[in-house]
Amino acid sequence: MNKDCYCHPLNRVTAICSNNLNKILFLRTQEAENTNILSLPGDFVRYGEMAEEALRRSIFHQTTLCVEPIEILGIYSNIDDQIGLHVIESVFVCIITNIPEKGLQIGSAQCVWVDRDQIQNMEPSIYNIKIIKDYYSWRIQKSTFWTTKP
Repeated sequence: MNKDCYCHPLNRVTAICSNNLNKILFLRTQEAENTNILSLPGDFVRYGEMAEEALRRSIFHQTTLCVEPIEILGIYSNIDDQIGLHVIESVFVCIITNIPEKGLQIGSAQCVWVDRDQIQNMEPSIYNIKIIKDYYSWRIQKSTFWTTKP
């Protein structure tokens, strides 16, 4: 908290990357109850780092992919009162600028490409499904989205 007793939110960057088959890149992590959670790749912005730099750094570290942001999909605010965390997430639509020689598996997370039909069947296991639905709308409308925009 600062001197005025306000907690400052954390800033996160997230990428939506699709391949030539219109599949979206997710990271699959296993939760404690042996359930798989799919989330979009991204990370928190470090002090002194530009959002775009944080995006490139985090995606490369998580996947070995080089990405370039081409549009801002939207800004989303997530507040978890149980753990006292407030995250403002900037979501970028990105293009992939390299094809890594090795597979896309790093550490405990696994990279998976998921198509629209699979996403609809897996909705409960996808973190922040609203962003994915907004992305599909963005592909048609090219508009910007945020947390409370229906």
